[in-house]
Amino acid sequence: MNYGYTPFWNFQAPAGDVLQRITTPWFSPSLTVNYAGNPAIEERVVTQVASYGKQLGWLTEIVLALADGEDINEETKRKLRSACEQIQKIKRDMRQSAYLEASDALDRLQKEHPHSYRELMERRRAV
Repeated sequence: MNYGYTPFWNFQAPAGDVLQRITTPWFSPSLTVNYAGNPAIEERVVTQVASYGKQLGWLTEIVLALADGEDINEETKRKLRSACEQIQKIKRDMRQSAYLEASDALDRLQKEHPHSYRELMERRRAV
């Protein structure tokens, strides 16, 4: 039933799939990072392991302790080692994922477009 004008037209619930990432500035400040490496790996590292600030803080603390001839804080070393292990796991997972995705794509291409598959394989062998 349509009742005409509603003052809450902006707040009506959307229809369909509404799963989305909300990144509006009023929830948190927006940050644009130009990753030097693989953006997918970098995003997982900063969201699942530690922010750049935390990582830099640990490294700074260790370097300053070394420069001053002091003992390195064991908790800081533990955090840095743990982060390093987690980052290596993310990299391994991403490599494995890329391999599986490429393999699946090649299988699909071979099945659905055998001529294109043969062309691609010949071109790759030539490189």
